[in-house]
Amino acid sequence: MAITQKTIDSDLQAQEFVFKAAADTAVTSIHLCNITSTDAVVNIYLLPNDNSTAGPTENNKIYNTLTIQATDTYVIDTEKMIMSTGDKLFIETPDSSASVVATVSTIGL
Repeated sequence: MAITQKTIDSDLQAQEFVFKAAADTAVTSIHLCNITSTDAVVNIYLLPNDNSTAGPTENNKIYNTLTIQATDTYVIDTEKMIMSTGDKLFIETPDSSASVVATVSTIGL
């Protein structure tokens, strides 16, 4: 099992992914911890390594405008996400002054 952590901001660029699968991998959970005293809005994208796009787009969203209350944590752990080599997970806080720490737990297949 591996853990990846990153503080998320509103800068969504092709190289600003939170996690990139180096081999076939299962994402077992994602914890989104709002470390500020204001609500945070979060978007999550899953970009397959199929050369369909250079960076995340609206067509790659798996969570749209998810609100995380001030100083609260949102946990995604119901379904496991299977990622192939090169697939990328992006998380952003669009138009938000809040700061969110994303923790991604994975296990190789």
